[in-house]
Amino acid sequence: RVFPAAILACAGLYPCAGATVTFSNEQPRRDLGGVILNAHDGTTQRFPSDHSGRFYYHAMGYPDCNETGAINGCTSCIYGHNNSLRVYSSPDLSPTSWRLEEIVYPGSGGFPSCTYFRSQAVYNPSTRKYVLWANVAGCAPGVCPNNTCGAYAIGTAPSPSGPFTFQAMTQPDPSTLGPINPTGGLGDYALLVDADGTGYILLTHGIAGPGHRDMYIYRLTRDFLGFDSTANTGRLPGPHLVEAPTFFRRGDTYYALLGGCTCMGLYGGGVAVLTAKHPLGPWTNITSQLDPGCPMLKQTTCFQMGPGQVCNPVTQSQQNYVIQVPLANGDTAFVWTGDRWQQAPNGRYDQQPQVWLPLNFEGDTIQPLKYVSSFSLNIAPISMPPV
Repeated sequence: RVFPAAILACAGLYPCAGATVTFSNEQPRRDLGGVILNAHDGTTQRFPSDHSGRFYYHAMGYPDCNETGAINGCTSCIYGHNNSLRVYSSPDLSPTSWRLEEIVYPGSGGFPSCTYFRSQAVYNPSTRKYVLWANVAGCAPGVCPNNTCGAYAIGTAPSPSGPFTFQAMTQPDPSTLGPINPTGGLGDYALLVDADGTGYILLTHGIAGPGHRDMYIYRLTRDFLGFDSTANTGRLPGPHLVEAPTFFRRGDTYYALLGGCTCMGLYGGGVAVLTAKHPLGPWTNITSQLDPGCPMLKQTTCFQMGPGQVCNPVTQSQQNYVIQVPLANGDTAFVWTGDRWQQAPNGRYDQQPQVWLPLNFEGDTIQPLKYVSSFSLNIAPISMPPV
């Protein structure tokens, strides 16, 4: 029996009206059982292709081990091939509504035994599959022929909740970058799918040597499982010691927000803003100080952070992602999110929290970030599927 969508809506399966949700930066997000989320650097979005209308967070889970509590947050604990790839979902982004959908790695999907960071997912309208990427930072012996693992691992799924199955490892043709620098090679990245279904990747590469972690943009192959190395920007302008990027479109303007370099460190990092009218540029550096406390152009290392240092971010976090939140009035809110490293309630990596802040615009210009303890949004109801 088929029920009209309007009846389903008011029966509670699809909300009839928007929900006002308050986001707190003073309390951690929790799952439905009240457990603090083990969910970090990743993407949060409502996919129009998914008629459940839920928001999906494709995230990293980190081990239950002690933080360093220092400006340098990198420790052997998070390089033991035991970081997890996770999928959570929520009906409305509210802080205690998150449900664990799948642990992709370690799991049955075939992802190799490697150290992963920065999980991101997108929908491919050509293949009608959800595509999950993760940065690879070393693998167990024997995982890759001749120890030649790609810099990124990719899986696909029929639904944003999974199950995700490993497909390939990939990286751009080195000849388009120069030799891969073994001490600062391919790293953090961000994905964007444009309105015409074309995929792009914004990525970090350390080819220029000490003092450089630069950004490049490539077009992806049609299946989003590799790089179209014939279409890339070359090195982007702006500060040259960057990582943790995010990549989005608002109107006819594309934004590349470049995060400051910090190895999961206390105090976080700054944010630079670049804009363009096409994903492949040309790009313009608008500001290197979106976070008022961190003039990124003055940084010469990844560890000049905190009170009295070159960079003391007002967000006290490292950039993660910009969530596009559909509102009940038809507008879209842009919410900047950052990982608050070394500040977990239990002093351990698995509970490190996030900061969520509304992005404000004047025309096409993003206004400087301001820390707020909380804010509210009236989120649009779920779009009803066709009858």
